[in-house]
Amino acid sequence: MAQFKRTDGYALMNAVMAQLTGQENFQVINAQGFLDAGKLAMEYKTDEIFNALTIVGARLFTATRPYKAPLWLIDSINSGYFNNRIRKISYYSTWALPSGAFNTNLYTNFADGFDNGTNPNAGGTAQSTKDMYEQHPVHPLEMNFMNSTVWQDCLTRYEDQIKIAFTSEDEWARFWSGVLTEKGNDIEQRKESHNRLTMLSRMGIAAAIGDDSSSIKGLNTVIDLTAEYNKKFGTTYTGTQLRTTYLKSFLEFFTSEFKQISNLMTKRSLMFHAAPALTLADGDHYILRHTPKSEQRLMMFTPFWEDAKAIVMPEIFNDEYLTAPQFESVDYWQAFDMDVAKRASVNIQVTVPGWLEDMIGNTTGSADTAYTFQPDYVLGCIFDRDAVMTDFQFETARTTPLEARKNYINTWMDFGLGAIGDPTENFVLLVMSENPSA
Repeated sequence: MAQFKRTDGYALMNAVMAQLTGQENFQVINAQGFLDAGKLAMEYKTDEIFNALTIVGARLFTATRPYKAPLWLIDSINSGYFNNRIRKISYYSTWALPSGAFNTNLYTNFADGFDNGTNPNAGGTAQSTKDMYEQHPVHPLEMNFMNSTVWQDCLTRYEDQIKIAFTSEDEWARFWSGVLTEKGNDIEQRKESHNRLTMLSRMGIAAAIGDDSSSIKGLNTVIDLTAEYNKKFGTTYTGTQLRTTYLKSFLEFFTSEFKQISNLMTKRSLMFHAAPALTLADGDHYILRHTPKSEQRLMMFTPFWEDAKAIVMPEIFNDEYLTAPQFESVDYWQAFDMDVAKRASVNIQVTVPGWLEDMIGNTTGSADTAYTFQPDYVLGCIFDRDAVMTDFQFETARTTPLEARKNYINTWMDFGLGAIGDPTENFVLLVMSENPSA
């Protein structure tokens, strides 16, 4: 259970009094000041006191909870960034235009009798560029992410508890330590479930985009490191052999592959994401992406990472590639099990939206389809910060009046969770098939 120091109790009392009164002039620094503030607080209604306690306490969840939700790397806590509808604007790339300031093989712009228009036609083809009022607007791509998971939490407290809590700082600290620990753990575990579901969904979308049968294969959203190792060295090792007998050699190969992927992600390209096309008179235009090193994130399966630490950590974690806050090791992807093989594998089914299915299958008018992803071993993923994000929001706290017959009060808290899984942002899934030739 989280333990408060005496000074923590003073700070909490100051925060509660500021919440109750709207004034910042309470500075409890000793036991007498604590008791004086407690007496003043009791002049307020009990539900007002509990509202203030809950709101202040909710702000302390991040600082005091002993359980930290895994997959925190994609969590932007209380950012205010998401609601249940997010509108995201991207822009299609444009082609270079022919110059009107020179005579070229393509156009004659300077000649006797020519003006600022397209000038005489030769066989129906304009001989010079158009005038300066030729229009080339920016073409945006609008995507809407509509997702909101909401729930409530309830704290039931009995009338005598408030009297005990205000009697001394020690009892105050024990009371709030227990409340924050219990509720903080519950909330963290719900966040963990939401984050895990969001990440698995994004992995499934990456797998659908990079599937061998996809018409946009070659975007490298899924890389089978077993197959790539065997291809490079002319071997036929299994995934298990590379993680055991030939681990040192494989880790050296992995380090090189990781560096290449990280470097290539910084270049503006089509390589690591699904890029919707916009067809105009001058050809197809695409959404191009690049991910600076500072915006790259890496998740890796913990058992593999523990084996790899001594060899690859100095090579990967430095200012040139990743710094510590950009990395998280994950104990299991989907199945909580003692069997490492089960923790490393996933079996998920995602819904591929129709517009993305059209890109994958080179079709038009597709309906949403289901895609199943069952890799042997998920080593990890490297992705753009904007490719997958979750948001946890504490909305409000409301306290009921005293239930006169049973002598208790309820405080209801509203929470919300949002998620973005954007297939048009860079995301590379690293897997190891057991037998890639099978």
